Amino acid sequence: MKKYLILSLVVFSSLLISCRGPQGEPGRDGLVNSKIIDIQINQNEWVYAGQNDNNYFYGTISVPELTWDIYNNGIVKMYREYNTNTPNASQIELPFVKLNETPVTVDNNTQWVFYTETVDYEFTQGSVTIFYTASDFDYELNTTFVPEAMHFRLVIMW
Repeated sequence: MKKYLILSLVVFSSLLISCRGPQGEPGRDGLVNSKIIDIQINQNEWVYAGQNDNNYFYGTISVPELTWDIYNNGIVKMYREYNTNTPNASQIELPFVKLNETPVTVDNNTQWVFYTETVDYEFTQGSVTIFYTASDFDYELNTTFVPEAMHFRLVIMW
């Protein structure tokens, strides 16, 4: 019995080792190509798109590395990075939703307003568009509001 168990383990492990895809085809033999692109959207680069109660800001960035081949066969991930180039740097994958609060003063009375901040993205050949939306926040009432500058990391795998 022990002999058959050992023989079965040897056969099974040799099958696992020999299971590989065709050699020379990128991504098919276990190798993955990747590229990380840092993207910065400054405060003055956000574009306001107020459309019938669908108010949001967006920024479109040219990314020539996003080819049709990557669009059809690759993987694209986006992360927002906080505290860039510091020991406290952190990243969160998009899309993400964050609960925020801000003080609002009405008739000398300060009240706290709660809202969610959503950041997401879409991509096509040659570009990526990042969207910023704040719920329960009327941009028409505060026409000076613009999202803060944000740093992103685009990860492309093929």
